[in-house]
Amino acid sequence: MLLGISFPPINFFFCSFFGIALIIHLALESKNYKQLLLRSYFIFTVEQLIVISWIGLSGLQSHADLFLVLGGFITIIIHSLFLLIPVLIFFFASRNIKFKKFPNFPLLLFPFIWIAFEYYHTLGEVSFPWLTIGNAFTTQLQKIQFIEITGVFGISFWVCSIGVLLYYFYIGNKSKCNEGCYLSFRKRKNIYIYLALLILYILPNIYTSITSSEDKYTDYKKDGTINVGIIQPNFNPWTKWYMNPKSQTEQYSEMIYDLNANNKNLDLIVLPEAALTYYLTEPYNISKFEILKNIVDSIKIPVLIGAPDIVIYSDSLTAPEDAPRYTDGHKYSSFNSAFLLEKGKGINELQKYHKIRLVAGSERVPHQDKLTFLKKIINWGVGISSYEIGKDTTIFNLNNKYTFNTAICYESIYPDFFRKFVNKDADFSIVITNDGWWGKLSGTYQHNQFAILRAVENRRWIVRCANTGISCYIDPYGNMYQKSEINERQLFSGEIGINKEKTFYTKHGDFLGEISMYFTGLIILTGIVMRFLLRDLRKE
Repeated sequence: MLLGISFPPINFFFCSFFGIALIIHLALESKNYKQLLLRSYFIFTVEQLIVISWIGLSGLQSHADLFLVLGGFITIIIHSLFLLIPVLIFFFASRNIKFKKFPNFPLLLFPFIWIAFEYYHTLGEVSFPWLTIGNAFTTQLQKIQFIEITGVFGISFWVCSIGVLLYYFYIGNKSKCNEGCYLSFRKRKNIYIYLALLILYILPNIYTSITSSEDKYTDYKKDGTINVGIIQPNFNPWTKWYMNPKSQTEQYSEMIYDLNANNKNLDLIVLPEAALTYYLTEPYNISKFEILKNIVDSIKIPVLIGAPDIVIYSDSLTAPEDAPRYTDGHKYSSFNSAFLLEKGKGINELQKYHKIRLVAGSERVPHQDKLTFLKKIINWGVGISSYEIGKDTTIFNLNNKYTFNTAICYESIYPDFFRKFVNKDADFSIVITNDGWWGKLSGTYQHNQFAILRAVENRRWIVRCANTGISCYIDPYGNMYQKSEINERQLFSGEIGINKEKTFYTKHGDFLGEISMYFTGLIILTGIVMRFLLRDLRKE
């Protein structure tokens, strides 16, 4: 419960320190692997019921697909098993890596083991880094500015280190008496732990103060400004897939006209993920494309819009193994995409990006290209269950003057993935999303808050545009501006800054996660060697 309530929208971030301390206590007090597994599994299930129950609950909303109820349930059941990995490794290390002079040595290993798992959980198609501990600190801007060096895993490492100290304080003061156990707070004995906890807790604030991050990056506009308009259309994410495509296109055209009429000097207009529900570049949709092209040519402002894209393969041998077929026998792939419509550019000249990080289970069954039968398992009612993984890493060019990257929805929770685009010289960033799936459930708030971390890590302005949910602008310090309301149609604009400098994190990525991975491998290897070494010594 302590871990769960530390996340948005509850935001009791300080509870995560004690939650980690109790996980350490649980691991070290467990008598065997069976007891550890049962206790840990229950703990992580409770945590997820608090943090991500919105996945299943969203399936109970009006017009929603009941598949989500099952999907949410399965996610919690399976993901709780994944979360057992760091606890099992720590338990193994504590049982096998022992030094007489340093009996508490395994405590030093815990932060590395935990961070290694969090980093590992961002890799591959089966990944879900929603519960990264650092994600719980998005409201504490004074404490997270150092992630321009370490990334979000630096926050997690810091939290784990404080958790270790709290547990060390506990075992150092635990005494047995006739009435049970109690904690001794004798100042002489604990002064060093008190100081260590205090220093470690305020260290991030010291970094923020020394670097003057708040003054420097609040409303940061060093290298110029642009005016970006946001359209939050507030279409029901379930029923819009059955809207008349032409009517849908005309409604967007009206919103673009209205936004432009009420906001002067716009440089870019942004619409959300899957704003259009049809293949924008298909020849049979040319009339609808022309409606949007005419308005862009008229107002002379580029428009970024989310829509599905399709690639038809003339040679089936070049198609992915899991690619479906048309009735004429040709294979094709569909993508969740973003298109930049520009004045004077035709359908074959569009800049576009195909989403790479797809939501496991809903947008794509993991590894369905190798296990093609798996894709038949998922087929739910909004036409998005079998997207192909994008291969391009598009950096959009705006008027040959500025560049930006576009993360589509779920991609914004992957720190290293996001920073790679910024490292390709994106001057600012855009996140388009369709958070209407979750309504006013906690997932909508969490997804919005997590974008703060990407802004601080890379010191980039982020424009966040949702179908409905929370649309806003985020500066490089993490401040949000003009936050929209959920379930409301809103058209507004704001001035954001351009930044061409790259942070240490942008250049070097998740080095802390990589180091922790290698170190954890060494821990496991050392544990195995010492286990057999001690066994052989006992025999002698």
